[in-house]
Amino acid sequence: MRKFSILSLLILTGLALSSILQLEGCANIVPPSGGPRDSLPPYLIAARPIDSATNVHPKEILVGFSEYITTTSIQENLIISPTLKNIPLIDARLNSIRIRIADTLLDNTTYSIQFGNAIKDVNEGNILKNFTYVFSTGEHLDTGKIKGKVVLAESGKVDSSYVVVLHPAGKDSAIFKERPNYYTKLNGKGQFIFNFLPKGLYNIFVLPNDYTKRYDDSTKFFAFLDSAIRIETTNDSLQLYAFQGAKKPIKIKASTASKTTKKTGAVLKYAKDFDGSEQDILHPLHLTFETPIHFSDSFQIKLCDTFNKKLEGASISIDTARPETITVAYAWKTATKYRLIIPQASIKDSLNNILVKTDTVAFITKPETAYNSCIIKIAGFEKLKNPIIQLTQDDKVKFSYPITSSVLNIPILPVGEYAIKLLLDINNNGKWDTGAYYGKKKQQPEIVKLFPTPLNIRANWENEISLILNK
Repeated sequence: MRKFSILSLLILTGLALSSILQLEGCANIVPPSGGPRDSLPPYLIAARPIDSATNVHPKEILVGFSEYITTTSIQENLIISPTLKNIPLIDARLNSIRIRIADTLLDNTTYSIQFGNAIKDVNEGNILKNFTYVFSTGEHLDTGKIKGKVVLAESGKVDSSYVVVLHPAGKDSAIFKERPNYYTKLNGKGQFIFNFLPKGLYNIFVLPNDYTKRYDDSTKFFAFLDSAIRIETTNDSLQLYAFQGAKKPIKIKASTASKTTKKTGAVLKYAKDFDGSEQDILHPLHLTFETPIHFSDSFQIKLCDTFNKKLEGASISIDTARPETITVAYAWKTATKYRLIIPQASIKDSLNNILVKTDTVAFITKPETAYNSCIIKIAGFEKLKNPIIQLTQDDKVKFSYPITSSVLNIPILPVGEYAIKLLLDINNNGKWDTGAYYGKKKQQPEIVKLFPTPLNIRANWENEISLILNK
């Protein structure tokens, strides 16, 4: 607990008066030049009421520091717990900060004012990190503490843009209707900490850092613990997994084609998903249009060789999940040329617009040197339920392998770097499943763990890696 003497208060008063006099008598304050560079941040020298004071109901708080300060985005950094209805007025001047509180403070309550990284010195910009001022309207300071970490369930990554909130247990609807009494931010490692909490039973949640701090949209990232936590002194190592209960709908551009444009037919455009200028032999070819399309029964798209001979075994379909996308699946061979012939009237949109003309997409598949094999040695999979190794690029799952033995032989992979993830596929359906909190059924998302070391597949190289699987 931090204490200050009467002498400290006199020093603060003198500093404040000195600041006012200097403002009245000087147009500019020029710091002395020369000497070693100041590498230390400012520090608290006194406060009124004193830091960690008890039995106080301040309307105004004055905090003094060891040197002249400036503040950056102070309202964005500021967290007051418990939360107040009205945002306090914050005035930073020279070496002091004045906080004016408009709310009536609760009795027997510990209040903490966290400034985050908003305070720094004027000359060198040294940041006073995570500075917190504390006082109590009762006879003692509460000492409850909670620590934990938040991970995005689907990717295994962390995102520091979220907040962790507390609501009293027994009020299950509070997260939908009320702003929380307590909330805190995540640091760059996805970690959080609550200090100075009163004893009690709380539900804990994770939400985006918006002004409501409520769960009012299932497309928001969200996390919860299955049971309430009891705050006595310290709760360590809480782990929460954030998920989207529903994906945000993809807005499809409406067709703006006029009747004149319809007659000329020059409206349909598409993009091809080649890897560079070549087709990957392990994935289908996709043609993506600007709007949903459908096939014409009279004209068919054909996959052909270089002599325009139709190849048997090719599957050409419209993706049911993405009605603007055509999927061309085939047992591609390496370093082979193909032609995709698209008749002018083979594809139409909802207004029956067609291509400008018959189109031929000529392409070649990647050479054999663009691929190689890989061996992954695995330990600890026996203790896990339905483990799956996922290889991802740009947060997209490229390959998935259920793990049933200690050695995974992958005969062919495109050369490149992959992030390695472990999916605990609880329902054994081969894919990640999100959680749910709306309604009666509350379900945690399936967990994905991101391994720190990527898998780098190189040509003409023995690619091998060892993994230890655990939760």
